[in-house]
Amino acid sequence: MGLCPTLTLLEPDPAHYDTVVHEMVESISDTSPVVEPAEHGRVFVGMDGLERLYGPPPRQIRRIYTSLLRIFPRPLVAALRVGMAPGKFGAWVAAASSSPGRPCLVSEEELPAFLATRSISALPVDPLITGRLKRLGLETLGELASFRESDLIRQFGLQGRDALAWATGARIDPVHPRYRPRPIRATLDFPVPIGQTETIHGAIHRLLERALARPARRGRGVLGIRLGAHLEEGGSWQIDVILKDPAGTPDPMARPLKAKMSIQPPPRAVESLFVEFFRFGPGTAQEALFDRKDQNGRGQEGRTLTGGSIPDPLRTAVRELKLRIGYSPLYRVVELDPWSRIPERRHALMSFDP
Repeated sequence: MGLCPTLTLLEPDPAHYDTVVHEMVESISDTSPVVEPAEHGRVFVGMDGLERLYGPPPRQIRRIYTSLLRIFPRPLVAALRVGMAPGKFGAWVAAASSSPGRPCLVSEEELPAFLATRSISALPVDPLITGRLKRLGLETLGELASFRESDLIRQFGLQGRDALAWATGARIDPVHPRYRPRPIRATLDFPVPIGQTETIHGAIHRLLERALARPARRGRGVLGIRLGAHLEEGGSWQIDVILKDPAGTPDPMARPLKAKMSIQPPPRAVESLFVEFFRFGPGTAQEALFDRKDQNGRGQEGRTLTGGSIPDPLRTAVRELKLRIGYSPLYRVVELDPWSRIPERRHALMSFDP
């Protein structure tokens, strides 16, 4: 700040960014059903077969500009870089070579000559490979195309083969629409902004239980969890956690969230907190419910299910059932009067809720 007194610092607002990207993808989807968001602010749009609907490529690009004007201000839309070429790599290089407001259109016949003059840094390979190629004196994709495929495979493996295919325009990667199941979100608003870690930890457990109880989560384990908050005086904060195994109960989800929150805590007091499940896997693995063992590893299948000997897998299964349907549907048989002459008095069913 001493070197630049007029500097204005803007705090990141990841929740706002995610919302805007989702709106942008939905807006472009009105023009083409094949939209693939990528990293670093890139969005690939499949325009094959749309000539009869929207006309030649310049009119197709103009239609996308028009759709983006619904959500972005005009100066921001005018600053976008747009490229149109066969395949995702060619379109990306064309967009990087364009200037704001002037799309770069490359036909299939022009693609090899167009790529030959571009920098080798555009290759979507390991940066270590592009660094080695530059140390060898290669600067453009055309210089890389002069090498034999066998030599590149010998030096760089399969990535060398892919780099040569991209550099010569032989590899045309189609746009694949990304299927993302609708995320499951639970939100909790606080009447007064809170900053105590213990209070936030308790709210995390409540939100996880709410989200797990949603009908849309049934039959699916949770792999990706997003914890976010809207902060006092504006702004937002969020962290993402990817679990190693699908989870269906709050405890294995809360532990990594708390651990990451201790490393990256909210910068200010929290006005509202939300938990979002954005990646799903198969249902949680079913363990042997009655596989109880003592410290010596010997089986104890003959013991009764008293409070202290109930196996952990069975407790976990009951908790998940309660989250799904609201109550424990399990019962156990209790002996009342085994010598009674009336069968109904010998045993009774009691609700099993450990």
